[in-house]
Amino acid sequence: MRKSVYLLISAILLTTAIGCSNQNPATNSNKSEQNTDTTITQENKNASDIQNVTQIATQFKQTEFEVSDYHKEITPDWVEQRKSKLEPLTTTNFLKKQTDNRRIALPLEIASLEKTTLSLEDLQIQEKNTTKESIELTYSGTLVLKDKNEKIPLEGQLTFLKENDTWKVNNDLYNVEKLQEILDKHK
Repeated sequence: MRKSVYLLISAILLTTAIGCSNQNPATNSNKSEQNTDTTITQENKNASDIQNVTQIATQFKQTEFEVSDYHKEITPDWVEQRKSKLEPLTTTNFLKKQTDNRRIALPLEIASLEKTTLSLEDLQIQEKNTTKESIELTYSGTLVLKDKNEKIPLEGQLTFLKENDTWKVNNDLYNVEKLQEILDKHK
Protein backbone atom coordinates (compact mmCIF):
# COMPACT_ATOMS: atom_id res chain seq x y z
CA MET A 1 0.00 0.00 0.00
CA ARG A 2 2.81 2.36 0.86
CA LYS A 3 4.45 1.75 -2.50
CA SER A 4 1.18 2.59 -4.23
CA VAL A 5 0.86 5.88 -2.29
CA TYR A 6 4.46 6.83 -3.11
CA LEU A 7 3.95 5.89 -6.72
CA LEU A 8 0.70 7.88 -6.90
CA ILE A 9 2.28 10.98 -5.26
CA SER A 10 5.28 10.72 -7.61
CA ALA A 11 3.01 10.50 -10.63
CA ILE A 12 0.99 13.55 -9.48
CA LEU A 13 4.17 15.59 -8.85
CA LEU A 14 5.65 14.55 -12.19
CA THR A 15 2.42 15.42 -14.05
CA THR A 16 2.25 18.79 -12.27
CA ALA A 17 5.88 19.56 -13.08
CA ILE A 18 5.45 18.68 -16.75
CA GLY A 19 2.24 20.72 -16.96
CA CYS A 20 3.87 23.77 -15.36
CA SER A 21 6.93 23.59 -17.57
CA ASN A 22 4.72 23.49 -20.69
CA GLN A 23 2.79 26.60 -19.62
CA ASN A 24 5.83 28.89 -19.18
CA PRO A 25 7.13 28.71 -22.77
CA ALA A 26 3.72 29.62 -24.16
CA THR A 27 3.47 32.61 -21.82
CA ASN A 28 7.06 33.67 -22.50
CA SER A 29 6.60 33.17 -26.22
CA ASN A 30 3.54 35.43 -26.16
CA LYS A 31 5.45 38.10 -24.23
CA SER A 32 8.37 37.76 -26.65
CA GLU A 33 6.05 38.25 -29.62
CA GLN A 34 4.60 41.40 -27.98
CA ASN A 35 8.11 42.77 -27.33
CA THR A 36 9.12 42.04 -30.93
CA ASP A 37 6.01 43.82 -32.26
CA THR A 38 6.74 46.83 -30.03
CA THR A 39 10.38 46.88 -31.14
CA ILE A 40 9.44 46.68 -34.83
CA THR A 41 6.85 49.44 -34.40
CA GLN A 42 9.40 51.63 -32.58
CA GLU A 43 12.05 50.95 -35.26
CA ASN A 44 9.56 51.87 -38.01
CA LYS A 45 8.66 55.08 -36.16
CA ASN A 46 12.35 55.95 -35.68
CA ALA A 47 13.10 55.27 -39.35
CA SER A 48 10.15 57.44 -40.36
CA ASP A 49 11.30 60.22 -38.01
CA ILE A 50 14.87 60.03 -39.36
CA GLN A 51 13.63 60.19 -42.94
CA ASN A 52 11.39 63.17 -42.11
CA VAL A 53 14.15 64.99 -40.21
CA THR A 54 16.64 64.36 -43.04
CA GLN A 55 14.23 66.01 -45.50
CA ILE A 56 13.80 68.97 -43.16
CA ALA A 57 17.59 69.23 -42.74
CA THR A 58 18.11 69.30 -46.51
CA GLN A 59 15.45 71.94 -46.98
CA PHE A 60 16.83 74.01 -44.09
CA LYS A 61 20.44 74.00 -45.32
CA GLN A 62 19.44 74.80 -48.91
CA THR A 63 17.15 77.62 -47.81
CA GLU A 64 19.85 78.95 -45.50
CA PHE A 65 22.72 78.99 -48.01
CA GLU A 66 21.35 79.40 -51.51
CA VAL A 67 21.42 82.98 -52.80
CA SER A 68 20.38 83.58 -56.40
CA ASP A 69 20.43 87.40 -56.38
CA TYR A 70 23.44 88.95 -54.71
CA HIS A 71 22.41 92.48 -55.72
CA LYS A 72 19.84 92.60 -52.93
CA GLU A 73 20.56 94.61 -49.83
CA ILE A 74 20.02 93.19 -46.40
CA THR A 75 16.90 95.05 -45.38
CA PRO A 76 14.34 94.32 -42.68
CA ASP A 77 12.00 93.10 -45.45
CA TRP A 78 14.62 90.69 -46.74
CA VAL A 79 15.23 89.37 -43.22
CA GLU A 80 11.47 88.89 -42.74
CA GLN A 81 11.23 86.99 -46.05
CA ARG A 82 14.09 84.73 -45.03
CA LYS A 83 12.53 84.20 -41.60
CA SER A 84 9.20 83.21 -43.15
CA LYS A 85 10.98 80.58 -45.29
CA LEU A 86 12.87 79.17 -42.30
CA GLU A 87 10.03 79.40 -39.76
CA PRO A 88 8.34 76.09 -40.63
CA LEU A 89 11.72 74.33 -40.39
CA THR A 90 13.05 75.75 -37.10
CA THR A 91 11.96 76.09 -33.50
CA THR A 92 10.84 79.54 -32.41
CA ASN A 93 13.84 79.97 -30.10
CA PHE A 94 16.39 78.93 -32.72
CA LEU A 95 14.96 81.25 -35.37
CA LYS A 96 15.02 84.15 -32.91
CA LYS A 97 18.65 83.37 -32.06
CA GLN A 98 19.59 83.18 -35.75
CA THR A 99 17.91 86.53 -36.40
CA ASP A 100 19.38 88.24 -33.34
CA ASN A 101 22.96 87.23 -34.11
CA ARG A 102 22.50 88.05 -37.83
CA ARG A 103 23.47 84.51 -38.83
CA ILE A 104 20.32 84.51 -40.95
CA ALA A 105 21.91 87.18 -43.20
CA LEU A 106 25.39 85.64 -43.44
CA PRO A 107 24.93 83.96 -46.85
CA LEU A 108 23.57 87.16 -48.44
CA GLU A 109 26.42 89.17 -46.92
CA ILE A 110 28.95 86.79 -48.46
CA ALA A 111 27.18 86.78 -51.83
CA SER A 112 27.00 90.60 -51.87
CA LEU A 113 30.64 91.10 -50.87
CA GLU A 114 31.93 88.48 -53.29
CA LYS A 115 29.44 89.52 -56.03
CA THR A 116 28.41 85.96 -56.72
CA THR A 117 25.50 83.58 -56.35
CA LEU A 118 25.70 80.80 -53.77
CA SER A 119 24.55 77.22 -53.92
CA LEU A 120 24.92 74.21 -51.66
CA GLU A 121 26.11 71.05 -53.37
CA ASP A 122 26.93 67.47 -52.39
CA LEU A 123 24.96 67.67 -49.13
CA GLN A 124 25.43 64.42 -47.17
CA ILE A 125 23.41 63.84 -44.00
CA GLN A 126 23.83 61.05 -41.46
CA GLU A 127 22.11 60.14 -38.22
CA LYS A 128 24.28 60.66 -35.15
CA ASN A 129 22.02 60.18 -32.13
CA THR A 130 18.30 59.62 -31.60
CA THR A 131 16.21 59.79 -28.43
CA LYS A 132 12.50 60.31 -27.86
CA GLU A 133 13.17 64.01 -27.25
CA SER A 134 15.79 64.85 -29.89
CA ILE A 135 17.51 63.77 -33.07
CA GLU A 136 21.05 64.76 -33.99
CA LEU A 137 22.35 64.61 -37.53
CA THR A 138 25.76 65.35 -38.94
CA TYR A 139 26.17 66.84 -42.37
CA SER A 140 28.77 67.84 -44.89
CA GLY A 141 28.48 69.69 -48.14
CA THR A 142 30.10 72.27 -50.35
CA LEU A 143 29.11 75.93 -50.49
CA VAL A 144 29.81 77.02 -54.06
CA LEU A 145 30.50 80.66 -54.89
CA LYS A 146 29.44 80.28 -58.51
CA ASP A 147 30.94 83.34 -60.21
CA LYS A 148 34.16 83.05 -58.23
CA ASN A 149 34.52 79.36 -58.96
CA GLU A 150 35.32 78.91 -55.27
CA LYS A 151 34.19 76.07 -53.02
CA ILE A 152 33.97 76.09 -49.25
CA PRO A 153 33.58 72.75 -47.44
CA LEU A 154 30.91 72.80 -44.76
CA GLU A 155 30.63 70.32 -41.90
CA GLY A 156 28.26 70.47 -39.00
CA GLN A 157 25.68 69.02 -36.70
CA LEU A 158 21.96 69.73 -36.55
CA THR A 159 19.84 69.10 -33.46
CA PHE A 160 16.10 68.60 -33.85
CA LEU A 161 13.42 68.92 -31.18
CA LYS A 162 9.68 68.53 -31.41
CA GLU A 163 7.71 71.74 -31.34
CA ASN A 164 3.93 71.37 -31.57
CA ASP A 165 4.42 67.67 -32.47
CA THR A 166 6.67 68.52 -35.43
CA TRP A 167 10.41 67.92 -35.65
CA LYS A 168 12.25 71.22 -36.15
CA VAL A 169 15.86 72.43 -36.22
CA ASN A 170 16.82 73.66 -32.76
CA ASN A 171 20.56 74.09 -33.24
CA ASP A 172 23.09 74.15 -36.05
CA LEU A 173 26.79 73.99 -35.24
CA TYR A 174 29.10 74.14 -38.23
CA ASN A 175 32.47 75.47 -39.33
CA VAL A 176 31.25 79.06 -39.63
CA GLU A 177 34.84 80.32 -39.26
CA LYS A 178 35.37 79.50 -42.95
CA LEU A 179 32.61 81.96 -43.82
CA GLN A 180 33.85 84.49 -41.31
CA GLU A 181 37.22 84.53 -43.12
CA ILE A 182 35.45 85.80 -46.24
CA LEU A 183 33.78 88.58 -44.28
CA ASP A 184 37.05 89.49 -42.60
CA LYS A 185 38.93 89.95 -45.87
CA HIS A 186 36.40 92.65 -46.88
CA LYS A 187 36.84 94.75 -43.73
